[in-house]
Amino acid sequence: MSENWESGTPRLLLIESQGRVTRDAGFRRDAVTQVLTGQSALLFLVQDGVVLAVPGSDSDLDRFQKEGGVLAADSFSLDQHGLGTAELRPELSVVGMDVVAGWILDPAVRVVWH
Repeated sequence: MSENWESGTPRLLLIESQGRVTRDAGFRRDAVTQVLTGQSALLFLVQDGVVLAVPGSDSDLDRFQKEGGVLAADSFSLDQHGLGTAELRPELSVVGMDVVAGWILDPAVRVVWH
């Protein structure tokens, strides 16, 4: 994970459980806005959201990563969708829910779940 993410400063954890539905792209655009305004943001893909872990699947996520956003995906959800690590976006971290639980329970982290 990014050193900035682990620094102990207040940060934003965005949890995306939706796939490629166009009407839901606003949540991912919000993630881009956060990093463009200098906020530390991690976008975690889970459930159907892991389909967005495939390179080129979403232009908002492309920009999120380019602008310094940290992207992670749930290992179990990736397995359920048949996505292997060789098929995933560069610099995407694959983590288990135990790691996510630690993020959620950290009092310095604000969580938004979609």
